[in-house]
Amino acid sequence: MKDKSSILSAHTVVLIHGLGRSRRSMWLVGLWLKFCGYRVKSIGYPSHRVSIADAVGKHLNPALERLEIEEGSRVHFVTHSLGGIVFRAWAAQRDPAFPLGRAVLLAPPNQGSQIIDELGQWGWVRWLLGPVSAELGTDATSTPNKLGPLPPETGVIMGNKDTLPVFRRLLGAESDGVVTIASSHGEGEADFTLLPTNHATIILQPAVFRAVHRFLRTGSFKE
Repeated sequence: MKDKSSILSAHTVVLIHGLGRSRRSMWLVGLWLKFCGYRVKSIGYPSHRVSIADAVGKHLNPALERLEIEEGSRVHFVTHSLGGIVFRAWAAQRDPAFPLGRAVLLAPPNQGSQIIDELGQWGWVRWLLGPVSAELGTDATSTPNKLGPLPPETGVIMGNKDTLPVFRRLLGAESDGVVTIASSHGEGEADFTLLPTNHATIILQPAVFRAVHRFLRTGSFKE
C-alpha cells in the first residue's frame, strides 16, 4: 500500500494563467504546490491572440494529452482570471474518461465582465485584448454564460480589495478592481471564499495558497 505522501505526489495540478499573463505569472502558486507534494504543470497560451476555443483546442488540449498520469491519480486545476473560463470551456467538452479532480478558480469572470460591456466596443480595446474581447461580456450569449454549471468540485477564491479606482464607477464597491464579486460566482460552485487581495496580486498571496491547498485536499475552504 502506498503511503499518504506517495499518493499525494501522484496527483498533478495544472495551472492556467489569465489575460495578458504567461506561465511565469503562476510560478509562485506552482512553487507552493510543489512544496505541498503535487506534480505541477503550467500551461501557457497567447491570450491576446486567440479565442477561448482556440486556447482550448490549440494549447490546453495538446498539453493535457502529453501529461503522464499515473493510474488511480487525478488532475487538479488552479486558474487565474480568464484562465478559469478557458478551464470551464475545456471541461465542458472533455473526455469523460479524463481523471478530473478538483479545481480552484482565482478571480474568474464567471458571469462575464462589466468592463467589457462598457469598453468592448472601442477599437483600441479590441486591439489590446484580442479576440476574447468579443466573448467576455455579461450578456446571455457571452462565452462564460453559455458554458453551463461549473464542473463538480470547483471552488472560487475572490479578492475584495478594489485598488483600481479607474474602474470603480463601472464595478461599484464590491469588486477586486477588475471583476465584481457577484460576477465571480458560478452555478454549481462547491465553495466560495473572499480574501483581502486584488485581481492582480491574488496569485501572490500566501493566504490564497493555503486556501488553494485546503480545497484541493478536502473540497472545502473551511479551516
